[in-house]
Amino acid sequence: MAFESIAAYIDQIEEGFLKKESPQAIAQRLGIPEKWRTIHRYKSAVWDLKDLVADAKEERAQKHETRRNKAKFELVNTLEVINLGKLRAKQLLAVSLGDKFEVAGGQTHKLTLGSASVYWPVGTKMLSDVVKLELELAGDDPESRKANALENMNDAELESKIEELIQGRKDRSDLGT
Repeated sequence: MAFESIAAYIDQIEEGFLKKESPQAIAQRLGIPEKWRTIHRYKSAVWDLKDLVADAKEERAQKHETRRNKAKFELVNTLEVINLGKLRAKQLLAVSLGDKFEVAGGQTHKLTLGSASVYWPVGTKMLSDVVKLELELAGDDPESRKANALENMNDAELESKIEELIQGRKDRSDLGT
């Protein structure tokens, strides 16, 4: 063993490292002042801060990657649900008047104007909703574009726009009285 002369004291030495004690202070406290250099070499070999920082960074990167992969997995699942919604909406819209289609009970029906008045609006609403969701996920919906525009404005531009809005509101209230 490389540090055989201090092996009996390893737990107490590591406890001292945790308390941020110097190798000299640890050696003094343990009654082996002549071993402070060995404790110092042990600290450098085992407790080297650079290695600990590198290990911590690596661990942090792995945790970040794990969280990122989990978020990516959830996003893929959401996109699959959106695509399924699009498919179902298109199926509802694909049936034309007079077409035969199978209902949940396994029976075959012909699409009448009455049933089309139920299926087509539902399909249209579903398709509209999933397209909105898709745009929101991509950050391409109107609200996201507004937020991005505001985010890209500097403070002076933002203050100017706010002042314009306030002045416009005052002007309208003056016209109303």
